[in-house]
Amino acid sequence: EVKKLQKAFNKVRYARNAEKAIQRLKKANFKLVAISTGLQFIVERVKKDFGFHYAIGNRLNARRGILTGGVTINISHGAKGKILKNILKKFGIKPHEMIAVGDSEGDIPMIKLAGFSIAFNSSSEKLSRIADYKCKSSDFMEVAAKILEVS
Repeated sequence: EVKKLQKAFNKVRYARNAEKAIQRLKKANFKLVAISTGLQFIVERVKKDFGFHYAIGNRLNARRGILTGGVTINISHGAKGKILKNILKKFGIKPHEMIAVGDSEGDIPMIKLAGFSIAFNSSSEKLSRIADYKCKSSDFMEVAAKILEVS
Protein backbone atom coordinates (compact mmCIF):
# COMPACT_ATOMS: atom_id res chain seq x y z
CA GLU A 1 0.00 0.00 0.00
CA VAL A 2 1.35 3.41 -1.04
CA LYS A 3 0.18 5.17 2.15
CA LYS A 4 2.16 2.77 4.33
CA LEU A 5 5.33 3.33 2.30
CA GLN A 6 4.80 7.08 2.36
CA LYS A 7 4.39 6.95 6.13
CA ALA A 8 7.67 5.02 6.45
CA PHE A 9 9.55 7.50 4.24
CA ASN A 10 8.09 10.43 6.18
CA LYS A 11 9.95 9.14 9.24
CA VAL A 12 13.31 9.63 7.52
CA ARG A 13 14.93 12.61 9.20
CA TYR A 14 16.47 15.49 7.32
CA ALA A 15 20.03 16.60 8.02
CA ARG A 16 20.35 18.97 10.96
CA ASN A 17 19.26 22.54 10.08
CA ALA A 18 18.07 21.50 6.61
CA GLU A 19 14.93 23.60 6.82
CA LYS A 20 16.76 26.71 8.05
CA ALA A 21 19.50 26.27 5.41
CA ILE A 22 17.01 25.86 2.57
CA GLN A 23 15.08 28.94 3.73
CA ARG A 24 18.29 30.98 3.55
CA LEU A 25 18.96 29.77 0.00
CA LYS A 26 15.38 30.55 -1.04
CA LYS A 27 15.70 34.07 0.43
CA ALA A 28 18.83 34.50 -1.69
CA ASN A 29 16.70 33.62 -4.76
CA PHE A 30 18.28 30.30 -5.63
CA LYS A 31 16.30 27.92 -7.84
CA LEU A 32 16.16 24.69 -5.85
CA VAL A 33 16.07 21.37 -7.67
CA ALA A 34 16.14 17.82 -6.30
CA ILE A 35 17.30 15.03 -8.61
CA SER A 36 17.31 11.52 -7.21
CA THR A 37 17.73 7.99 -8.49
CA GLY A 38 15.74 7.01 -5.40
CA LEU A 39 11.99 6.70 -5.09
CA GLN A 40 9.41 9.45 -5.40
CA PHE A 41 8.61 9.50 -1.71
CA ILE A 42 11.72 11.44 -0.66
CA VAL A 43 11.96 13.88 -3.60
CA GLU A 44 8.24 14.68 -3.45
CA ARG A 45 8.51 15.22 0.31
CA VAL A 46 11.52 17.55 -0.14
CA LYS A 47 9.67 19.49 -2.84
CA LYS A 48 6.59 19.87 -0.65
CA ASP A 49 8.31 20.51 2.69
CA PHE A 50 10.86 23.01 1.39
CA GLY A 51 9.15 24.47 -1.68
CA PHE A 52 11.72 23.28 -4.21
CA HIS A 53 11.13 24.59 -7.72
CA TYR A 54 11.52 21.18 -9.32
CA ALA A 55 12.00 17.59 -8.16
CA ILE A 56 12.35 14.32 -10.01
CA GLY A 57 12.94 10.74 -8.94
CA ASN A 58 11.94 7.23 -9.87
CA ARG A 59 8.42 5.99 -9.17
CA LEU A 60 6.84 2.88 -7.81
CA ASN A 61 3.67 2.44 -9.84
CA ALA A 62 0.34 2.14 -8.09
CA ARG A 63 -3.30 1.76 -9.00
CA ARG A 64 -5.95 2.96 -6.54
CA GLY A 65 -3.32 3.29 -3.80
CA ILE A 66 -2.00 -0.27 -4.22
CA LEU A 67 1.48 -0.94 -5.62
CA THR A 68 1.39 -2.77 -8.97
CA GLY A 69 4.96 -4.05 -8.84
CA GLY A 70 5.98 -1.77 -11.70
CA VAL A 71 8.61 0.94 -11.56
CA THR A 72 8.96 4.01 -13.74
CA ILE A 73 12.64 4.86 -14.12
CA ASN A 74 12.91 8.59 -14.72
CA ILE A 75 16.60 8.70 -13.81
CA SER A 76 18.92 5.76 -14.23
CA HIS A 77 22.28 5.54 -12.49
CA GLY A 78 24.72 7.88 -14.22
CA ALA A 79 22.00 9.90 -16.01
CA LYS A 80 21.82 12.89 -13.67
CA GLY A 81 23.99 15.02 -15.96
CA LYS A 82 21.65 14.53 -18.92
CA ILE A 83 18.54 15.19 -16.81
CA LEU A 84 20.18 18.24 -15.26
CA LYS A 85 21.00 19.76 -18.67
CA ASN A 86 17.28 19.66 -19.53
CA ILE A 87 16.32 21.23 -16.20
CA LEU A 88 18.91 23.99 -16.59
CA LYS A 89 17.58 24.74 -20.07
CA LYS A 90 14.03 24.92 -18.66
CA PHE A 91 15.11 27.54 -16.09
CA GLY A 92 17.48 29.41 -18.44
CA ILE A 93 20.52 28.64 -16.29
CA LYS A 94 23.96 27.93 -17.70
CA PRO A 95 25.89 24.99 -16.16
CA HIS A 96 28.69 27.25 -14.87
CA GLU A 97 26.05 29.24 -12.94
CA MET A 98 24.89 26.15 -11.07
CA ILE A 99 26.00 24.81 -7.70
CA ALA A 100 25.52 21.08 -7.22
CA VAL A 101 25.39 19.13 -3.97
CA GLY A 102 25.79 15.37 -4.08
CA ASP A 103 26.54 12.44 -1.81
CA SER A 104 27.21 9.42 -4.02
CA GLU A 105 28.92 8.12 -7.14
CA GLY A 106 25.71 8.64 -9.14
CA ASP A 107 26.08 12.40 -8.61
CA ILE A 108 29.39 12.64 -10.47
CA PRO A 109 27.87 13.56 -13.90
CA MET A 110 25.93 16.36 -12.19
CA ILE A 111 28.95 17.55 -10.19
CA LYS A 112 31.08 17.68 -13.36
CA LEU A 113 28.59 20.08 -14.98
CA ALA A 114 28.45 22.52 -12.10
CA GLY A 115 30.33 25.78 -11.74
CA PHE A 116 30.84 24.81 -8.09
CA SER A 117 30.22 21.48 -6.40
CA ILE A 118 29.84 20.18 -2.87
CA ALA A 119 30.19 16.61 -1.65
CA PHE A 120 27.90 16.33 1.38
CA ASN A 121 28.82 13.34 3.55
CA SER A 122 29.80 11.52 0.41
CA SER A 123 29.79 7.74 0.24
CA SER A 124 32.08 7.94 -2.82
CA GLU A 125 35.80 8.66 -2.64
CA LYS A 126 35.76 9.58 -6.33
CA LEU A 127 33.01 12.17 -5.79
CA SER A 128 34.87 13.59 -2.80
CA ARG A 129 38.05 13.91 -4.89
CA ILE A 130 36.43 15.88 -7.70
CA ALA A 131 34.04 18.09 -5.69
CA ASP A 132 35.19 21.65 -5.04
CA TYR A 133 34.21 21.45 -1.38
CA LYS A 134 33.89 18.47 0.96
CA CYS A 135 31.40 18.75 3.80
CA LYS A 136 31.61 16.03 6.45
CA SER A 137 29.14 17.57 8.86
CA SER A 138 25.63 16.45 9.75
CA ASP A 139 24.65 20.13 9.76
CA PHE A 140 23.28 21.25 6.39
CA MET A 141 23.86 24.87 7.40
CA GLU A 142 27.53 24.35 6.47
CA VAL A 143 26.42 23.57 2.90
CA ALA A 144 24.18 26.65 2.72
CA ALA A 145 26.92 28.87 4.16
CA LYS A 146 29.40 27.65 1.55
CA ILE A 147 26.89 28.18 -1.27
CA LEU A 148 26.19 31.72 -0.11
CA GLU A 149 29.92 32.38 0.24
CA VAL A 150 30.79 31.33 -3.31
CA SER A 151 27.76 32.79 -5.10
